[in-house]
Amino acid sequence: MNTNSTQETQALQEYSDKKRLSIFKLLTSACTHLYSKGKLQPDKWNAIVPVFADLCKNDPIFIAHLCVWATKGDSKDLKILSLYFNALNTGDGTPFYKGAKKNKPNFRQISSAMLQNLDPHLALRVLEFCHLKFGAPNLLNEAAHFPTGLLTAFKKYLKYRESNPEMLQGIKRSGLSNKLKQIYRLTHTCPSDDAASILNWPQKDKREIKIQKLPDFSKMSGAEIVETLEQTRLSPQVALSVLPPDKITARIAEALLNNATGNQAIILYNWFAKNGHLDNESIKKLFKNKVQQSTTAIDRIDTLTRNADVEDKKEMAQVRSEKRKATAKTSSLGKIFMHIDTSGSMQAAIEFAKEKGSIFAECVDNPKNNFRWGTFSTNGHMLPLPEDFTKESFFQSLFGVRAGGSTDCIACYQMAREFKADVDIYVSDSDHNIGSITKRINDCHTQNQHFTKPRIAIIIDFAPQVNTLEDGLKRAEIPVVRIRPESLNESALVAQSIRTALVGELAIIEEIMNTPLPSLPSWFHNMSVNQSKTTACVNP
Repeated sequence: MNTNSTQETQALQEYSDKKRLSIFKLLTSACTHLYSKGKLQPDKWNAIVPVFADLCKNDPIFIAHLCVWATKGDSKDLKILSLYFNALNTGDGTPFYKGAKKNKPNFRQISSAMLQNLDPHLALRVLEFCHLKFGAPNLLNEAAHFPTGLLTAFKKYLKYRESNPEMLQGIKRSGLSNKLKQIYRLTHTCPSDDAASILNWPQKDKREIKIQKLPDFSKMSGAEIVETLEQTRLSPQVALSVLPPDKITARIAEALLNNATGNQAIILYNWFAKNGHLDNESIKKLFKNKVQQSTTAIDRIDTLTRNADVEDKKEMAQVRSEKRKATAKTSSLGKIFMHIDTSGSMQAAIEFAKEKGSIFAECVDNPKNNFRWGTFSTNGHMLPLPEDFTKESFFQSLFGVRAGGSTDCIACYQMAREFKADVDIYVSDSDHNIGSITKRINDCHTQNQHFTKPRIAIIIDFAPQVNTLEDGLKRAEIPVVRIRPESLNESALVAQSIRTALVGELAIIEEIMNTPLPSLPSWFHNMSVNQSKTTACVNP
């Protein structure tokens, strides 16, 4: 990205790495399930607005780098939120002060550049933010915040796709036509004749649009249907809306699956299973390959395969595990030991271990050899390994375990060292009350010279205000990272949290700040758009 001198850039307000880290941890815990059933959740939006607004004003350099870094990750919410709020960056290319001859860097154009890489589904969510009325005390006035530069970027987003009809065809095949139409509406942009034709979209201005009708499958043979699906590349959802159910043979089902994305395959799992198509070995193999290409839908595997047979559930869990390992880059993680607090007030920790224990086990290569766990209260107890590393098996292993007793956070410490764990994970409120943590750890290693300390301890933190466990571990020279339970609600953030813990928290901030800032694509400056409103031609 072309900016002014380093000295000029540094003239902008900038937070310390420690402050940035606290904000990053807040963001990764808050940017979860911003949408539910396709609808923005007002409480989550209202909670996150002041944090991003603060970055826009007080750390414009960090949010610019965060915007680029987030687009390379799997968290949809963090991706679209950082892109939108960076478009409100105080680094807007204007003079540093009235009468100044030099300008601030234009960090806002980074959002314009990154927008061009979003699919219509996520781009539309960013655009919907632009039409919301909101504010943040002392940071943003109560209003709709839609920068002119971002509006221009949306118009060029549309025009670039019109200039590349194969992109519009791809959007149509992916079932995203309606999302793209809504972007046209909300930016008051008329589609070109060709775009309207590809999207099958009649216009209010009575232009003659050549509407492409969906195939009439009712009059086709099975072979003709397969050939048509291969030629048109219709998304399976669109094709299923017009395919006569009694004509869908195994060959047609396979053709439908060939046209599906990884996410679409997961969403359609129940349809394929209910109709017996996954009993076909060829289709089942293709289905597994498709699921391995999935992105956001990977978090919905448990829900979407609720009624699957045991074998299918295991296979889906394996796919999810491989995705999490790849995202978290945990292939060199080594061994982990999970310590679960079952003391008097910690029923919540037990429930968390049931729900999330399998996630951590899935992030380790060969969990049968590299994962162990135990409970602690007054004493420590080793738990047997689950039958397999699925949520159901973790529920089964912890069934009937109840909270009670005092809190000895390191009651299982020696067990973990005997296992040679590289990472200790504590699910606890950290409120240790039996002896000195540091002394007992040091005594353990003095008495067992062959033991090695863990590379890092991760505390799933149920009581942020209590740091007894953290302090004791740090005094024993064991690095500690604390993670809030709510940041572990989706696999992208689970993987990111683990990776953050492993490489070191400040190393993540350094990684974000070292992410190169892009320039606008070369075509962007050569493409003109009409900024006037043209609502009369857009069909509602």
